[in-house]
Amino acid sequence: MKNFNVAIPTPFHEDESIYFESFNPIVEYLTDNGVESLLVSATTGEQNSMSIEERMQIIDYFNQQKFTHVELMFGVSATRTKDAVKLIEKLNDSVFDAILIQFPPYIQPTQEQAIFYINELLGHTTKRVVLYNNPFRTGFELSAESLETLMSQKHANLVGLKEESDVKRHKHTSLPKDFIMFAGGDVNFTEKVREGCNGLSSMVGNVYPKEMKQAFNDLLMNKPVDLKSINQLINKVTHHQTIINIKKHYNSLGIKVGSCRSPIKDI
Repeated sequence: MKNFNVAIPTPFHEDESIYFESFNPIVEYLTDNGVESLLVSATTGEQNSMSIEERMQIIDYFNQQKFTHVELMFGVSATRTKDAVKLIEKLNDSVFDAILIQFPPYIQPTQEQAIFYINELLGHTTKRVVLYNNPFRTGFELSAESLETLMSQKHANLVGLKEESDVKRHKHTSLPKDFIMFAGGDVNFTEKVREGCNGLSSMVGNVYPKEMKQAFNDLLMNKPVDLKSINQLINKVTHHQTIINIKKHYNSLGIKVGSCRSPIKDI
């Protein structure tokens, strides 16, 4: 699995229906700029604004394309296990190489319930799986002990964690050598790499793909990085609302991604 990916937006028409064909120029633009792995239908892709059926339609669309030159990961988020299972089973027979599983938003399961949830979903796929811990958006935080429990159960396809919280708490967790601890998002990613992250899932990479990939690789290799310049690029994209800025960028390039779904509007 690639340790650097870019989380892409979902393009919409003016009526907020999905503009499927516009995924193609997004993929072309990013791969032409050196990006080797893309994350579809995650936070940047406004996944929680989409129905399960719409997300399955995106999977169908990608199945019909020839995106063989790039690694593809699909984000799964649902408040009901049966909806997540429906997506997982669809993905297991698809062109997607990996699945990002977010914990159910809003309902705040217990640690035991979260472990049960992940075990249930892992039982429905042989695809590589990355967990997504994002307490700011879901209201739930996977504990270091719960991650340790999941890893001790020897799931061969559990290969990573996208961590939006404190990565230092996993310092003593027993992880495989090839396990990827993704820094979730770009803000403070340089500190997260120094604290133990060996991966980056980037939103800013939509706008500055070469710069973000190079800075990340240099940090991993302990090469000097112009942190002031990189943080300026990150701030340009993440000020106000990141997804709005990303869509403005693509539209300015002539790649028609539309706007975000209401109420996320440029007001």
